[in-house]
Amino acid sequence: MPRLIDHSERDAVIAAAAWRVLSRDGLPGFSVRRVAEEAGLATASLRRAFPTQVALRSYCLRLVGERVQARMDAVAEATDRDADPRAFVLACLAELLPLDTGRRTEMEVWLTLGSLALTDADARAAHDDSTRTLARACRSLLALLRPDADPGELDTAARRLHALVDGLALHLVHAAPTEDTTWALDALDAAVPAAAGTRVP
Repeated sequence: MPRLIDHSERDAVIAAAAWRVLSRDGLPGFSVRRVAEEAGLATASLRRAFPTQVALRSYCLRLVGERVQARMDAVAEATDRDADPRAFVLACLAELLPLDTGRRTEMEVWLTLGSLALTDADARAAHDDSTRTLARACRSLLALLRPDADPGELDTAARRLHALVDGLALHLVHAAPTEDTTWALDALDAAVPAAAGTRVP
């Protein structure tokens, strides 16, 4: 009996191949044909899932946001947020930074494809989806530390935290992979209480 196609598994294989191509060859080397070769698939097979290069790029960009959300969900499941809300918030925020090979590749993909959002409507939509995911995460995390905060103040604090995370991620992805990254975690540790309007104990 023929094996049924697991579309989610196939898409994951394609995405992994696409990320490798982007990380290795950049946008000039990114094409449906090259990604198909990298994934060990026939080009026609890949095109059934992603008919155009634009569709493939948009999927890869949205996948960044999905993976970030999945990691933060995993932290939430494994951590007692009520026991130490600040530690929980810091653990979630750390998942947004390129602190290992996988997250570094993720950030490289985000920056490479995100640059297209300035001129490409499809890339812009995918980029905005991922950006909103991060913005909501920052606001939700700060709300845990200040559940009684004024909504407007919380929005402003979340934007500042979002900007800090983006800046730290940009610095880290451009640094040597062997460089010590504790400074970035220290920066988060110092910034979170200020962003939430709380004092460091």
